[in-house]
Amino acid sequence: MRDAVGGGAGRNEVVASLIVGVVALGAVLLLAATQSVAGLHVFAIPFIATAAVLATAPHAPLARPRAVLTAYPVAVATALVVTAVAGPSTYTAAVAAALSITVMVLLKAPHVPAVPAAAAIGLTDPGVGYVLDPLVPGVALVLGVALLAGRVLPGYEYRWG
Repeated sequence: MRDAVGGGAGRNEVVASLIVGVVALGAVLLLAATQSVAGLHVFAIPFIATAAVLATAPHAPLARPRAVLTAYPVAVATALVVTAVAGPSTYTAAVAAALSITVMVLLKAPHVPAVPAAAAIGLTDPGVGYVLDPLVPGVALVLGVALLAGRVLPGYEYRWG
């Protein structure tokens, strides 16, 4: 977008910004509705952050479905193991976050929003139940919205692969 000296944003920039906002709003509202109706704990910072990344930077390597589908399980598994060994604490959260980043980078599938999931596990020790609530539904909902938006919204491109 143009700076204040050059004037306001052009029509195409405004439309593109609105499309990004629609994608983000769709994903976040679906998370909120799912939590409210189904009682799943999916309205959480990691999944909201993923919605923001997928909406604002759908072509970025960290937004690709492979990165999302690799990074979250890696972060969660790493954190569950670290927490089982060390017990929940701020130090465990820090170690879980750092180790999950390391493994994501080794697998060439970084997705930054998965890191707070690892830290939250290290801090609270929700146990392996975290995989079923909120991990699987949260990731599925956010990816589903982005993939659907990539098919139906002009100017927004997000595809599998």
